[in-house]
Amino acid sequence: MENITGKLEIKKGTTTLVDLTEEAILNYIKESHLKPGDEFMFDESQLSEQLNVSRNVVREALSRLHSFGIINSRKRKGIFLQEPDMKKNFSRIIDPKLLSKERYLDLLDLRYILEIGIIPSLFENLQEQDIRDLYEVLPLHMIENKDVRLSTEDEIKFHTVIYKIVNNQTLIDIMQIIISMRFRLYDSSEFAIFNQKMNSNNLKATHFDIIKAIESRDSDRYENVIKRHLLPYHMYIKERRQVL
Repeated sequence: MENITGKLEIKKGTTTLVDLTEEAILNYIKESHLKPGDEFMFDESQLSEQLNVSRNVVREALSRLHSFGIINSRKRKGIFLQEPDMKKNFSRIIDPKLLSKERYLDLLDLRYILEIGIIPSLFENLQEQDIRDLYEVLPLHMIENKDVRLSTEDEIKFHTVIYKIVNNQTLIDIMQIIISMRFRLYDSSEFAIFNQKMNSNNLKATHFDIIKAIESRDSDRYENVIKRHLLPYHMYIKERRQVL
């Protein structure tokens, strides 16, 4: 197969020289079809000469790419491509303190959308060991009690077992971030109202209900349970969007 090599050049724009240098390096990597493990054949000096920028500019651009896990410098060996750590990079930008309320609510809503969307894969991949894992992940008295509010850590622990059944690491990474950020910024007491409504109408679905629905291997039953489990979030999101 013919080796296709990209063109290393800065495309003029309105951003900083470091931004343009970073973009030029990324474009070269993409156009050259470099993949994790491949060596990046230019060092700082060569990049500086090729792009006609100072070594300080090149160094900062490379530092950015390194911070995102795109490249890795090996002492006396050179620069190599690597697969970025998606969860680490997501965590850096998906933080309620850095997001508008609209984006924060979008992410909370994304969890609801994904929880429903994974149902077919969940039941296609389900094994008996997965059900045993769900029973073992948290004490039974905790998941049966509809009045118990799990800590963020326990919530993540429980639902991660479900996401692992789907066998999609990116899903796990995104969901763990969304669950962990759910009320780090906004007043959680606002959300309690919706939980109370669910309890008073006997609609709340516990984590134990989720396990029993999965154990039944009835995807329609599970969809009903997971929707009721997440309905307080859904109502919270809908109300908050109306007042924005």
